[in-house]
Amino acid sequence: MFHKLIRTFWGDLKGQELTKFLLLALGFFFLIGSYWPLKTLKDSIFVNIVGPEYIPMAKILSLTIFFPLVMIYSKLVDIFVKEKMVYLLVSVYGFIGLIFVYFFFHPTIGLQNSIPSASRLLGWLFFLYVESYVSLMISLFWSFTHDITTPESAKKGYGLIIFGTQLGGFLLTLLGNRLSADPELYASRAPIIALISICLFFFIALVTFILHKIVAKEILEGYEDKVAPATLEEPTSVGFLDGLKLLLTHPYVAGIFFLIFFHEFVSTVMNFQMIMQAKTTYVSAGLVNKFLFDYALAVQGTACLFGLLGTSFFQRRFGIRFCLIAYPLLLGISIVYYLANPTLQSIFYVMIIAKAINYAFNQPAKEVLYIPTTKNIKYKSKAWIDMFGMRFSKAAGSTANTIIVTMSYLTGPIVLSLIAIWAILASMIGKTFNTAISEKKIID
Repeated sequence: MFHKLIRTFWGDLKGQELTKFLLLALGFFFLIGSYWPLKTLKDSIFVNIVGPEYIPMAKILSLTIFFPLVMIYSKLVDIFVKEKMVYLLVSVYGFIGLIFVYFFFHPTIGLQNSIPSASRLLGWLFFLYVESYVSLMISLFWSFTHDITTPESAKKGYGLIIFGTQLGGFLLTLLGNRLSADPELYASRAPIIALISICLFFFIALVTFILHKIVAKEILEGYEDKVAPATLEEPTSVGFLDGLKLLLTHPYVAGIFFLIFFHEFVSTVMNFQMIMQAKTTYVSAGLVNKFLFDYALAVQGTACLFGLLGTSFFQRRFGIRFCLIAYPLLLGISIVYYLANPTLQSIFYVMIIAKAINYAFNQPAKEVLYIPTTKNIKYKSKAWIDMFGMRFSKAAGSTANTIIVTMSYLTGPIVLSLIAIWAILASMIGKTFNTAISEKKIID
């Protein structure tokens, strides 16, 4: 019965290949399960103790701190094997997270003080903490996954990973939503949500340890291992400038960057629109927090359902290129609807597509693009794109937000023009990917 369900939703996964993807799905379950409540708290805490008008500035600030973070991360990747990097990052972020929980309970520094101010350092630091966590941990875990997976296996197994990912996000966001049900208890419940999320960090390390203990070595071989085993090299120094050089000189890598840039830019612009409308609609801190958790729950529920029924199906049935093109077109249609009907409800639906369908449809297709590349691209370029490059994209969107605040009529022309370019680029990158796979080549 179990194997029949697996075949129905994700194809012919069995034996140790199935075990590998179940464990990877479990790892992402804890990773995203811990992240989404923190992401929601990041926004609600910042809005309530610093102010929503400072969100664009916080995103721009995150860009500046990611330059040294990428260099430190790159050096650590050069020193430690990937599973040990997971253990290291889990330990560091777990310890820092517990410090934040302590200060959230503080009567004057913490959430009991409901007076917003740009000088509330706790809100700024927690915002940057959560932003860096998602960039570092998700980039590392996906790079590790690509390195031990072939394209054909990914079409089956990545759907299972996405389902586990979104199930974790849904269940933990549901818990956060329940704990946030009473707006009057916001100051005491928000730190508890943060504490539960941070405790989940350590299960990511445990799953990584089990994966390496029980899955056979040959099952952990990826596309490069099978296509060109005679030319394999150990990953070389993963320096920041090396990743930047590959990005600037390699069209395929630059294409992946711009796929991410367009998505992050558009979603940042639309997310700011939603938060500003939510703050105008709901006056109390608890109600804003409750709305954001309702939104997060809707995102995770939609993504979880699509991860179960759609991710693997669309990749196996229509291919990666189709998935890459279809997503920006769908997002563009939803934005046209919002521009014609600019309400909180309509922007809510736009953001469901921008987040939920991205997580379960666009992102796994984008991640598959790394599989037929060299280790240098997987670790050097992906590290740069996911950490510094993604922050740059968000900062660019936040810069646009500072302009759109006073000139809202620019929203439509800006985002729809970018979406048109995005769809054309997605078609080109998808074609390059398909050619490499059909000819059994490595993109280097």
